[in-house]
Amino acid sequence: MTGNNNSKTGVWLIGALGDVATTLIVGSLAIGRKLTAPTGMVSCLAPMNQLNLTSVDKLIFGGQDIRSITATEAAKEISQRSRTFTSELLDQIQPELSKIDGNIVNSSHLNWSSNATEQQKDLTEIVRAQRLLLSTFIEQNKLDHLVVINLASAEPTAAEACEFESLKNFEQLISNNRKDLVLPSMLHAYAAFQQGCSYINFTPNSGASIPALQELAKQNNLPHYGNDGKTGETLVKTALAPMFLKRNLHIMSWEGINMLGNNDGKNLNKPDRCEGKLKNKADVLQNILSYPLHNDVNINYVPSLGDWKTAWDMIHFKGFLDVPMTMQFTWQGCDSILAAPLILDMIRFSEFAVRHNESGPMHHLSSFFKNPIEVDEMAFFPQFEMLLNYTYKHLSLQQTSAPDSNRTEPKNIAGG
Repeated sequence: MTGNNNSKTGVWLIGALGDVATTLIVGSLAIGRKLTAPTGMVSCLAPMNQLNLTSVDKLIFGGQDIRSITATEAAKEISQRSRTFTSELLDQIQPELSKIDGNIVNSSHLNWSSNATEQQKDLTEIVRAQRLLLSTFIEQNKLDHLVVINLASAEPTAAEACEFESLKNFEQLISNNRKDLVLPSMLHAYAAFQQGCSYINFTPNSGASIPALQELAKQNNLPHYGNDGKTGETLVKTALAPMFLKRNLHIMSWEGINMLGNNDGKNLNKPDRCEGKLKNKADVLQNILSYPLHNDVNINYVPSLGDWKTAWDMIHFKGFLDVPMTMQFTWQGCDSILAAPLILDMIRFSEFAVRHNESGPMHHLSSFFKNPIEVDEMAFFPQFEMLLNYTYKHLSLQQTSAPDSNRTEPKNIAGG
């Protein structure tokens, strides 16, 4: 068991100038300067806070985006538009924020399907360029480990391809420049694993969920997880639906309307981009309840809302004597404020897993996602129990085992 944590950890953000990533950066700097409390961070709750997790103020941020502005400019935009943090706070963290400006590069790799310049490059060249970005950041900052976080816009749903089943065949797709099958999120995960980085996919995109990339992660002894962060309406669904189930109240219909106005909302306004998100939001109820119901979910783009999203849900259920009843709720929250602390949590757990020689999907992080990899349980509290069990296991080892820095056999996280 590894003892003191003196490792130098980097964070590479794909979509580094978006609202979530910028809020994440601003929040981590504010926490590091003790200008704000780590409210919303699960890793700061007991017993998780007893683990030897890396400190937020030690994280070194970099990343890439298709926008050509600085992190400072992106933060000022959010401050003026969403008012989730003040200009006074930005002034206090400006020296640290300015340093991060130099670590964020303009990148055209994010979505070659809509980029004429990238159409001229083949996938092998794009992988090489992506790996160079990661390796340069690692070398310049002398990092012990780099966690890659996918915060890019939603992609079209991945096609089914037998080549996704094995690493060898997936690499053949890359060699053959099959841009019709290989999505940007897959290629970013591939480059991350090839460069020795752990990977978190907070988007509904495929990322590392295909068997070929899971094979590569285990081959290189790297942890990863995803997909599709669970922050708002779906979080409430996965906590509330089990209540109806345990009280034997039969849900006939659960209707949800989601309204948001940020770039995520704009992108999800395209039918081919919102398919995966809608499916993830709808599937959790079917999984928890295990009986048919009318379950319609809509996502509406409302530009004036900005980063503040509103979800209205109507639950039509019947009780004793088949009497119909209704519950309604409205969830209003800031997308980035809900997401940023969870990503900080997962950065810390990813680095912890690497330091403890763990590889494969981090199932104990399932409560953070709508569509968790290799986890069938969708109810929030049983998912959270997985994180507690993982934590207690490590705390027990911490108390009973001497450091074993010479251990070389990797542990598959899925195996406990």
